Amino acid sequence: MLGVSKGVVVAVARGRTRHVRNLRYVSTESRALIHEVTPRDGLQNEKVILSTKDKVKLIESLVKAKPASIELCSFVRPDLVPVMADAKELCAQLNDTDWAIQARQEGMHFAALIPNLRGYEAFVKYEGILDTVVCLVSCTESHSKANVNRSMKEALKNTCDLIKAAKKDNYRVQAYASLAFGCPFEGDVDPLVVKDIFEHYVDAGADILMLADTLGVGTAEQVKVLVETVKPTITGSQEIGLHMHDGHGLASENIRTGAEIGVRRFDCATGGCGGCNFVPNADGNISTEAVLSVLDHIGIEHGVDKSEIELANRHLQKCLQRELKQFVPIP
Repeated sequence: MLGVSKGVVVAVARGRTRHVRNLRYVSTESRALIHEVTPRDGLQNEKVILSTKDKVKLIESLVKAKPASIELCSFVRPDLVPVMADAKELCAQLNDTDWAIQARQEGMHFAALIPNLRGYEAFVKYEGILDTVVCLVSCTESHSKANVNRSMKEALKNTCDLIKAAKKDNYRVQAYASLAFGCPFEGDVDPLVVKDIFEHYVDAGADILMLADTLGVGTAEQVKVLVETVKPTITGSQEIGLHMHDGHGLASENIRTGAEIGVRRFDCATGGCGGCNFVPNADGNISTEAVLSVLDHIGIEHGVDKSEIELANRHLQKCLQRELKQFVPIP
């Protein structure tokens, strides 16, 4: 079985980020809030396309694990992202499933990635199960054109229009600055570009602001710089979170750094599956197993049932016909 690399464990165990503890919190939460992205971001770049039945079984396991939220699907063109072609069928089934409805009633959030207002029209048809709009803007012109075929300015305007529509309808909005840590086409990203995107998000009414390392090149120092740069954009109850990919074995250290400076929202995918369709050679998401191990090691509560994550991992390995990352306790 695949696991967290030795280098990551050693780096985290040695506490190389301890000197950042004096920075103020960027969340009102004391416990970590886990956003499980396996059903959407975890599956979208896999070679094997899961059946709707297998997705429902996966989601049921994740619900039993009790993360704060789960990203179920995306309402995108099926010719571009075939694995999401059954998004409407999936949501319709969950809308009539007792355990999913109960989870929503008990406070679990279910999200979907919405690329534009057309996707939003599909999203609102499943208000019984979906309550969170996920949206994003790329931090570089090249990736914006590759991802949505629009300039950054156009994409930002369209996304802010989407946020305003969602907030008018009382939905929760989780908005991402994609490729905030580096771009495969343009290289380094100016943190002030990320700050500008977040300022627009806040003005539009977004609730959660996510720094996304879509390429998996981020470092602990970048986490500190980016969080410090974007903190002034927070004007009320907004919170900052991290979406890390594990391209160079540094994602666990980046999660630890974020947690130590007060970040409490973290995206992750069971087994470290996933990637981005529009980023060449994008690595998988940081595994849920690695994030929980880091949080356990530094004593931050998360409330996730690890045994249920293990069951979800086994089911997913069977479906994807490959090995996935497992829990590796940090000594």
